[in-house]
Amino acid sequence: MKKIAIIGAGPYGLIVLDRLIKQSSLSEKIEILLFDPDGPGGNIWRKDQSNQVIMNTVMQHVTLFSKDEGPNLAEWNQTVAPNYLSSLNHGEFFSEETKLGKNDYCQRRYYGIYQCWFFDELMKNLPANVTVDLIEEQVIDLTVTEKEILIKTTKNFQVDDVILATGHSANYLNETENKQQKYAEEHNLFYQGPGNPSDTRLDQLIEGETVILRGLGLSFFDYIALFVAKWGGKFIEEDNCLVYAPSGKEQLLVVGSGRGLPYHARPNNQKKPGEDAQPQILTETFMEHFRGTADNLFDLLKKEAELVYYQKKLANTEIDLSGFLEEYRKGEREVVLSKYQISDELRLDWTELFDPAKEILPKDFPDFIQSYLKKDIVEAERGNVTGPIASAIDTYKELQEPFNFMLDNEKFTTKEYFEDFFGSFNRNYSFLTIGAPVIRQKQLLALIEAGVIKFLAPEMDIKRVNGEFLAYSKRNSRHSFRAKNLIEARLPATSLKRTKNPLVIQMRKKGYLSSHSLTVDGSEHFTGAIRVARKTHQVIDQTGVVLQHIYCYGIPLEGLDWLNAASPRPKSNDRVFYLANQIVNTIYR
Repeated sequence: MKKIAIIGAGPYGLIVLDRLIKQSSLSEKIEILLFDPDGPGGNIWRKDQSNQVIMNTVMQHVTLFSKDEGPNLAEWNQTVAPNYLSSLNHGEFFSEETKLGKNDYCQRRYYGIYQCWFFDELMKNLPANVTVDLIEEQVIDLTVTEKEILIKTTKNFQVDDVILATGHSANYLNETENKQQKYAEEHNLFYQGPGNPSDTRLDQLIEGETVILRGLGLSFFDYIALFVAKWGGKFIEEDNCLVYAPSGKEQLLVVGSGRGLPYHARPNNQKKPGEDAQPQILTETFMEHFRGTADNLFDLLKKEAELVYYQKKLANTEIDLSGFLEEYRKGEREVVLSKYQISDELRLDWTELFDPAKEILPKDFPDFIQSYLKKDIVEAERGNVTGPIASAIDTYKELQEPFNFMLDNEKFTTKEYFEDFFGSFNRNYSFLTIGAPVIRQKQLLALIEAGVIKFLAPEMDIKRVNGEFLAYSKRNSRHSFRAKNLIEARLPATSLKRTKNPLVIQMRKKGYLSSHSLTVDGSEHFTGAIRVARKTHQVIDQTGVVLQHIYCYGIPLEGLDWLNAASPRPKSNDRVFYLANQIVNTIYR
């Protein structure tokens, strides 16, 4: 008999549970223990969070089933969900969600309900040789002995193998954040460090006072939705635009970041499951023979996106499109663009996409941010099949496999890995592709027009002055805002050293977990990830020994693996399924 523990019952934990069940040998008895104090779905997708936070992936592009063995989230919503919700007495809470279409974005907690259903379906269809026990407690310690692994909650358990799928973790504050927190305590201010917006106690804000939000990614948009719900304001649609109707309880929100701009909006989806972008250059065969630099690879990804852009942009011109695209794919960009007399207005401008505020003076930034948002909304609404820019962005987003190949086969130099790929490239990739739904961009624009939100120019900084927080742009330090509330609008970074997860802390103290690091120009740099063997995802301890029976994947490996927060997509060999199979095959071999 084999006993296996999975710690974490979010998407990664449930997917590996599914693979353990379905790949088990009928000749061996398998006992699986699934630990999570929040039950199936885990903390991020828990059912008792606000209905204001939504997913940033359309419903038909979310699944937990590899090989399409069951319905994706949209299919489930239109078939199984109503009866399942009724069985849980949740029907009235999610009645609006059941009306959503396949290209809509559901509440985050609704995906948690889908995960509960997925787990229940696994339990209904267990083979005779497999048992699964859900233990809704937090694992606080683990000890490896010669014969087994001991797991501790309020009770003790003995298992043969452990899979860590612990997901997002709160962190202890870093040095700068600690100073902000202590300053807030000394001067009766409100400070919220990096964390899940759904967990932030907005009811503890100092009412009537300005709020500074630092960070303009997905967490920022969650906070905006939560603030509006707290205030009781409403958005009214007029001529395909939104207008904000205030409640009178609003507080001024001063927002900014290093780049100074919110992430590009997610393009309206026009793709069915399985219609992801296919490489024209970065094919599997090409990558097997690729010997170029990281910059070469980044440039070829741009070219992949450009091919799709020009296919859409030049479709209704007199240009020989097929000839142009073939020459463009094989040749030098400028030579081909000049030969076909493609004007500057028709060309794809990457600076415009990655750094649109580059030439904007600080005094012009308030007007620029509104024009930027309006343009971004228009391009996103053109759709990821018919819109030239939206289609290019989607291609840039979806061609991830070449980079996973480079990581798995350790093709990057350490400098390329740390500074280029996980540095500048990843920041640009996130800004371009991991934005919020376009409705959030419209809501943001409405709040700016209503005077509720003020944007700082790029290079935001915060000082502690005269018992308050002072926010300004380094490009224009004379234009500043004082506030008694400061929120770091971002999730905690993956950090083995600063995690608050009690199990991970104990495993680190016992030497079972080591930090993934790289040496660049003679200096050691820590990525924050747990160190594992890439081919098996077995944990490597602090003496460099591979622990044969402890595995880890998902969020705790961000910085070693890439894009670990993404939900698996239907009709694809999604990376999450690949890694889960890798772990399960190693356990069962």
